[in-house]
Amino acid sequence: MIRVLAVAVLVLVVFAGPAGAFQCPLLIQQLTDAVATMNAADPKVKEGQRLIAEAKALHEAGKHADSIATAEKAAKVLGVPLKLSKMTPAQEEQVRGAEQKILK
Repeated sequence: MIRVLAVAVLVLVVFAGPAGAFQCPLLIQQLTDAVATMNAADPKVKEGQRLIAEAKALHEAGKHADSIATAEKAAKVLGVPLKLSKMTPAQEEQVRGAEQKILK
């Protein structure tokens, strides 16, 4: 029983990160495209750009849940709706956990 549980956890860890990895560039691109049409002098746009850069750095560091949560925070600051690809419940839980950590 423990062996089955260990294998299940291993499969979740191996596939949850890479599956969420494709979300980050999609969200970052959506935000980058939206910011390109906004007033760069606006303080909200500057904050959004900072958060977009942070989301990109987190993605490159392999912290995909944190990257997605940061992109979502940037979207809120900028007032931009994001189109997420379908995630598994485990991926959604990872993102919500990262969001709680980032929004503190």
